[in-house]
Amino acid sequence: MFSSVDKRILITGGTGFAGSHLIEALLQEGYQDVHATSYSEPPEHLRELLPPENFHKIDLTDSEVTNELFSRLKPDQVYHLASFAFVGESFAKAPQVFQNNLTLQINVLEAVKTHVPQARVMITGSAEEYGVSIDESEIPIDEDHPLRPVNPYAVSKVAQDLLAYSYGLSFDLDIVRVRPFNHIGEGQTTDFVVPAFVSQIVEIERGYRKELKVGNLDSVRDFTDVKDMVRAYIVVMEKGQINEVYNIGSGQGTKLEDLVELIKKLATVKVAVISEASRRRPHDVPVMIADNTKISQLGWKPEIPLEQTLERIFHWHRQQKKATL
Repeated sequence: MFSSVDKRILITGGTGFAGSHLIEALLQEGYQDVHATSYSEPPEHLRELLPPENFHKIDLTDSEVTNELFSRLKPDQVYHLASFAFVGESFAKAPQVFQNNLTLQINVLEAVKTHVPQARVMITGSAEEYGVSIDESEIPIDEDHPLRPVNPYAVSKVAQDLLAYSYGLSFDLDIVRVRPFNHIGEGQTTDFVVPAFVSQIVEIERGYRKELKVGNLDSVRDFTDVKDMVRAYIVVMEKGQINEVYNIGSGQGTKLEDLVELIKKLATVKVAVISEASRRRPHDVPVMIADNTKISQLGWKPEIPLEQTLERIFHWHRQQKKATL
């Protein structure tokens, strides 16, 4: 697919949900010199893909060790995925969210500026940056949509995004930015809505619980398979325009109420749904659907249907539950 497979690649947060799938995608494309940072030990399936020396267990909020890593590795491409990424928890942990996300962002940008100013860097923002749309004319959301973040995580991502933009302009760095909408697949934690629902249903199938507990089901979200998402990351890295930002999403909205019905159809037992006020956020964005015109012009489009993704997620969670028996 791409010609520059001899480049050295560094993925920050490379052992996380999207990072793990990105490693797999890069190796499938023929890239071989792939490195990943992590805050903890890499999962077993990644240790089977890369040699131990390609995993770098560091704290990116430590500027000294971050600089040492970039100085030693001299990456040609940097996929910067690392951040505190739990929207719901950000209300209770606002100071930690800001300290973590802004500090590691500045450290990575400074390390790039100092040690590899010629490297191409992809900065991962979030659709959460857009926040609330005033009326239907702003849906689907394009890259010029005003930034109206409504939770601490989203505010921190706006800051990360704009820091990257300012460093790119000020120091002539080769930076591209992405704002991914909801992406789902195997290995995502239950802090996110789809695995939270699926995990509960698998527990109902096993007899561990009696009902599916949910929060606000009126919201509409744009779901993309993580395998399509990381393929988009590679497209932006290889073809994106310097200092530009790209939405990544399917362009299709799914109401969470309808999502629950899709998930229930994949269950092997009848599922009762219980709404709990404690599962609702202080403020939820009603509708988030991507206008993906800009990245489509680079040749990317989503290929994996939502139902197929949900089937894989169910299979993964059933295997996880089986492993714990």
